[in-house]
Amino acid sequence: LQLFARKCLPTSSFEPMAKKLLALLLLKAVRAQDCSGEGTTWGPGIGPPPDGCGPPTGGPTDGGPTDGGTSSGCNNPSCSSPPCAAPLLGDVGCSTVAGTESYNHEMVQKGDSIPTDAHIFGPFEAGFGEQQKGIIESWGCSDASVVYDSEGGKDLNIAEASVAKACSIQLPRIVGETYYGIVGPCGGHTGDYHFHRGFGCLYQESGSHSTKVGVVAGYNLYGKWEDYANNQLPLLDACGAHFGPTPESSSNVYHYHVQDQAPFTVGCYGPSASNGLVSVAECRALYPKCDNDGGAGTAIETHAGTVTYDKFCPCWDGAGSNMGTNIVELPALSTSAISYTAGSGSSSASTTSTSTAATGTGVSTTSTVASTSTTAGQGPTTTTTWTAISSASTARMSKLFSLTAAVFTLLVR
Repeated sequence: LQLFARKCLPTSSFEPMAKKLLALLLLKAVRAQDCSGEGTTWGPGIGPPPDGCGPPTGGPTDGGPTDGGTSSGCNNPSCSSPPCAAPLLGDVGCSTVAGTESYNHEMVQKGDSIPTDAHIFGPFEAGFGEQQKGIIESWGCSDASVVYDSEGGKDLNIAEASVAKACSIQLPRIVGETYYGIVGPCGGHTGDYHFHRGFGCLYQESGSHSTKVGVVAGYNLYGKWEDYANNQLPLLDACGAHFGPTPESSSNVYHYHVQDQAPFTVGCYGPSASNGLVSVAECRALYPKCDNDGGAGTAIETHAGTVTYDKFCPCWDGAGSNMGTNIVELPALSTSAISYTAGSGSSSASTTSTSTAATGTGVSTTSTVASTSTTAGQGPTTTTTWTAISSASTARMSKLFSLTAAVFTLLVR
């Protein structure tokens, strides 16, 4: 740009013209970023596109309510005759409490408030393409195209594991005050904040039953613990709920819990037609996307190995699979118990590991990440296998930040 201006413009015109050209380039970049929310913050069943992004293009909205929220507010779907399918993309519920972000993540900064009535989306990402190139590169992926996927339909855990494998990086990871992952540490992302998983900043891990964090189709959603003080996690049906007491009710009521593994919040809207728990088979029957490939599934490569996966099928069985073959029923359907001891082997358990690696630049970075093991839980197994960001990637990001700072310096002078 400078070379063009110096050769083609009078010296007195260089700086004003450069400012105008840089402003136009910056405006175009910002508008392009707005369009990256297709299938996430806008699209079929979600809301209209921002100005300049064009009309919504395809996307799975079949198999359930399609009155998800728009980019300006959360709209909680309803289910008048359960069980019902939940939207595969867009709002499945709305949060009821506010939280504070603990790390920087893309558009959200450490200390930012996450407002109440934020969108709660289902487990799936809507795919990656050229519009997400900058975001993918910011995770440390040197060639964003290796993870492009126009179809989408992978839950956030398997999507992160797939990206980590393809890019030879670790996701999620923490470096300093920055969190790298498809979603942030509280489980959501983008300027019009929406959750997919986690919700850790909305409730305290203390006391007994976790507090309420949201409402989905008329039923309350709580944090992950049935009884934190006694290390008890809930046994849940295929929709992600069960009958039991809550902080608001001493009698047994149907309610949902946040889960560490997919579907994270809801696999469907329960209870069953007989006002009971919903089986895996009943859940799968609600979604045309389940087994729409004849049961072959999709092979997805992760650091832990190859996972056979049924895209856009939100019904996980007791073995952590969402495939329709050899279904293992969830333990909740065969016991009167409503909880189990965390780490006992009847569902999933989490540990935290800290590792330090050299970046190749003479500077070491320390990352703290969660590793998850699954037995009869609800999701694919992930591991802490990872590769640090290369020095070349670090240098590219440094240059990008320097260029951005220079642009803003010129604009405000």
